[in-house]
Amino acid sequence: MKKIKWLFNFRYVYIISLIYFFLGYFYPNFLQVNNIYLYIEEYFGIYEKLLWIFLAGYGFSMFMKNPNKRVILKTRLCFMIILGIAIGYLYLLDSLKEQVERSADLVQQFIIQVGLLNINLGYIELYTFLEIFSRVRTDVFVGSLIFVIFLSVIIICGKMIRKLIVSVINFFRAQIFRIKEKRRMKEEMIRLEKQAKLEKEIYDEICNIQKIYQEKDRLELESEEFNQEETLETDLILQLQENIFRDIEENIESMTVRIEDSRVDDVERTDEKDDISIKISEKERDISTTGISITN
Repeated sequence: MKKIKWLFNFRYVYIISLIYFFLGYFYPNFLQVNNIYLYIEEYFGIYEKLLWIFLAGYGFSMFMKNPNKRVILKTRLCFMIILGIAIGYLYLLDSLKEQVERSADLVQQFIIQVGLLNINLGYIELYTFLEIFSRVRTDVFVGSLIFVIFLSVIIICGKMIRKLIVSVINFFRAQIFRIKEKRRMKEEMIRLEKQAKLEKEIYDEICNIQKIYQEKDRLELESEEFNQEETLETDLILQLQENIFRDIEENIESMTVRIEDSRVDDVERTDEKDDISIKISEKERDISTTGISITN
């Protein structure tokens, strides 16, 4: 049962069919014998290579385990075919600019000549182009093709475009960041220079203040020393003065004592003299008195 299920699994059937299809280009098989490859070349033209890529990519997507990646790959393969067809249409429209007359027969002949003989776009491409060209205005057709080409490129190369856009954004962001960083470093250097200059000025000011205070302290110390010396000198002078005054006082006292002693001596002498005079007078008085009595 499992073998039967494996045989009828779509993935394996598709891979086997794809291998058989590509082997027909190198070895004779049923497709080559029945000219299937010739019909493919006539109807698909140069889009046959795109068909190979589509078939191989679609088979590869069947074995992808991630469903999101599988859907993305299948979508890109489909838009790859759409992009190729849209570019073929745009090429034919650009070639029609050389055509002066726009009658249906002349346009059909010109398209067949350009589309088959020049680049072999295939019958399917030419038939669908003529059908759309006869029913849609040229400007609308051109605008639609440009939109389809742009959308297909975005979907097919979306990851690369996103990486490119991100790379460009990162590049400009890096440049902006480098410019900002350079400007910031410059501002930081200016700020550091200003800060260093300010710190130097503050340091110089502090040094000047310290010098002033040191000078002031030195002057105060000198003044204190000077005051101490003056005080010592003053004390010495005062002591000397005291000694001198004390000596003078002592001398004065001694002189006073001497003077007093001399005065006392003088007084005593005077008293003695007075005593002598008194004695003498008494004697004289006695003598006088005695003479008077005698005479009488």
